Formats: sequence, C-alpha cells, structure tokens
Amino acid sequence: MGGKAPKVRIVTFSLALFVLFYFMGYYMLNPILKTLHEEGLIPGKTEVEWRFNAGLIATILQGTGLVLSFVWGILADKIGRRQILFLLGITMGIGLLLVSTARSYTELLLYFVLFGLGYVGVGPVIYAFISDALPSQSRGKGYAAYYVSSVLAMILGLIVAGVLLQWRTAYLVSGLATFIFAVILFISSRGITIGYSEKKAEEVKKYSLREALPSLKKKTVLLILLMIIPWTIPWGMLSIWSIDYISTKWGVPTGTASLIIAAATASIALGHVIGGTLSDRLVSRGDTSGRAKISIIGVSVGFIAMLLMVIYPYPYGDTSISALFLPALLAVGGMMFTTFAYPNINSVLSDVIIPEHRGTIFAFYSVLNNLGWTLGPTVYTLLLSAFANTMGQIQAMTSAAVIIVSLWLIALLCWIGIYRSYPKEKL
Repeated sequence: MGGKAPKVRIVTFSLALFVLFYFMGYYMLNPILKTLHEEGLIPGKTEVEWRFNAGLIATILQGTGLVLSFVWGILADKIGRRQILFLLGITMGIGLLLVSTARSYTELLLYFVLFGLGYVGVGPVIYAFISDALPSQSRGKGYAAYYVSSVLAMILGLIVAGVLLQWRTAYLVSGLATFIFAVILFISSRGITIGYSEKKAEEVKKYSLREALPSLKKKTVLLILLMIIPWTIPWGMLSIWSIDYISTKWGVPTGTASLIIAAATASIALGHVIGGTLSDRLVSRGDTSGRAKISIIGVSVGFIAMLLMVIYPYPYGDTSISALFLPALLAVGGMMFTTFAYPNINSVLSDVIIPEHRGTIFAFYSVLNNLGWTLGPTVYTLLLSAFANTMGQIQAMTSAAVIIVSLWLIALLCWIGIYRSYPKEKL
C-alpha cells in the first residue's frame, strides 16, 4: 500500500472538500428562509402557510434522494463508485448553481429537487468509495474526514449565507465549488476501482443483486440496520430542537443557547476524528473488536452526559458563566463522545461486506439513517403533545427529551452484540 499512499491522501483531501461544499449548499437554506419569503420566492400569507411551503422544500429534496438511494447504490456496485460519484457531483453542482438564479417558488423547488437527486443518494456511494480507496485499518480516519466535513459545512453554511454573502452569491460559490471538486475528485481518483485497497481489480466479480442481498443476513449487518433508526432519532431531534430546549427550559436568551450548541456541534467534528483514529490504532495493533470497543465506550459516556444535561436542574434565567459551565460541558461531552461511533459504523459494515456489494448494502443503511434524522424532530413534538395533557411545559419537554435520548441505549445494546459478531464475520 506504500505506493498508493500519496494518491490516497490527495483523493481523501479532494473528497473532504467536495463533501464540505455540497453539504454547505444544503445547510445554507436554514439562515435564508425568511429572506426568501420576504423576497417573494417562498409564498404564504400567514406564518403557518409560508413555513409549510419552506419546509416542503427540504422534505421533497430529502424524499427524492431517499427514493433514489437504492438506484445509486446498485449502479455504484454495477458500474463503479467513481463514475456514479462524478455524475451525482455534477448534478448537485448544477442544481446549486441554478438555485442562485431562481425567480419563483416553482423554480426554487425544482432546482433544489435537482440538487436532491444527488444530495441524499450520494451517501452510500461515498461510503463504498472510501472502502475502495482506504484499507481496513485506515477507514476510521477516512469516514471521519467525511463526517467532519459535513459538520464543518453546517457551521460554514450558517456563516457564509447568514452573514458574509448575499444568498444568491453564496449559492453560486457553493455550486461552483461542488462542480469543481467533483471534477478534481474524478481526475485524482483515476485507477481506484471496486476493491482497490484490498485486491486487484481483475479479481472483482461481476455484480449481481441476487448475490448482494444475502449480506443483509449477516448478524453484524442486521444489528447495525436494527440500531440505526433509534441511533439517529436523537440526532434529528437535537439538530432542530436543541436550541429551543435550552433557551426555554433554562430561561436563557436564544443567542446564549446558540453558542452552546455551536460549541457542541464543533465537538461533534472532534468526536469523529477521535473515534475514527482510536479505532484505527486498535485495528492496526491486531484488535479485531477495536471498533466495537471504542463505540461502546463512546456511546456509554455520551449517553450519560447527554441524559444529565437534559435533566440538569438549571437555575432558571441565570446567564452567569458559573451557572452555564457544567450543563454546557455536559452538552459538549454528550455529543462528542457519542459521535465516536459514527465513523465506526461505516468501517464495520465495509469490513463484513465484500467490495462488490457495499454500495447496495450502504444504500439500505443510508435510507434508514436519513429516515431516523427525519423522524427525530417529529417524534419529539408528538411526545410533547402527549405529555402536555398531564404535565407542565418544562416537565413535558424534559420527559420527551429523556425518552428520545434513551433510544441510544438500543444502539448501545446493538454495539455489544456487534462486539461479539464482528470479529467472526470480518472479511
């Protein structure tokens, strides 16, 4: 693998920038929704009406990608990850460029749907591509690079579209960068074929969907698919309602709550790097269950920290550093430690599935992963509504959040099962 190392570094860097800019294109929508409404691009005479139309953009965008995830995953196995990755990258770049030219709600919706053709569906292709480019003992860092870029994209998107640039200019920049780095990634990854990091290209078998599906019966794969929705529902809730939870329950300004969540978001990026790097080191030393160990430790510590943050008896309305420090630290620690598991999910899947079938199986994983993120905000509000009939608002919020966060215990149990099955099923 020594001769491949310089090329892999260039490919990983190009992939990280590609991921950064297309994710940024999605996250920039959040800070500009009111601006789009004020400019007449999102219609609605009432607050409820225009917010519904705004939400419809993200819902249809995500839905389009979910429907096509299986198609892109299968094509990636059948044709090649590099080729499908390039196709989806160009499609996303064009979609974002067109968003910057939108003159009506219909155009805005259509251009975001074009972007959505690749946005969700590109996930399983990238997961499989990383396993092609990097050997087993280095994949933790490779998947961490993907996740770190997606987290940094959220922060960058809020700053670029919300503060630095006018929204049309921001989407022009995002679209051009996505297009350019899709081309650079395609050129720099020449020669990386299915199974590149594990065996010679001529040894790879011809793709067959019938032969790919039995991989779903492996115990490790089943456990990951079983845990993924309970694993991502809390993340989906936190991504939408965490600021509202802190500001309402603690009685602090939205700006203060936003700073706490911004710090916690930054810690997620650190958690990806630490989780991926530590597990790679254990694997390199011959510890076949190392990825499961790091994930079990991370989820255990992260769950306890997040649960303590949710139930913390905060002195309502106190904005002093002494009052904020401990619960804010719990929020940061909860998100960082729990994130240790994320890069290891992909690494474990790639280690138990043969190269030819990874795109297909990652498509199943990607659909469930996105479904959990999508359900999270709604499940939380449904629980709030149910508890509101028997308890006060703050108590209802706390009870709903405790239930949501406790879903991570299901993921923890699954990781314990993976700890036993993974070494036996690893290729």
